[in-house]
Amino acid sequence: MNVQNKAPSKGRGRSMRKIERFTQEEILKQILDDHKKSLGEVVCIKIDERTSIEVPASMSEEDRAKRIKNYLKNSNFRPAK
Repeated sequence: MNVQNKAPSKGRGRSMRKIERFTQEEILKQILDDHKKSLGEVVCIKIDERTSIEVPASMSEEDRAKRIKNYLKNSNFRPAK
């Protein structure tokens, strides 16, 4: 008995997979989200009306003050008038 398979030989036995392609923005967003998850719980510290920074919730008040001082020293921050 001679039976012919009508399916093309190239696609036989393999399932079709859709190749996922991400834009650079999507990749960066995913990296940032993964990093935030790895930090755990965070506290948002408001510097002024438009500026805030996030620090780990487990950080002491002294370390937070150092982080804020370092941020103000190294950034181009100018208080809003």
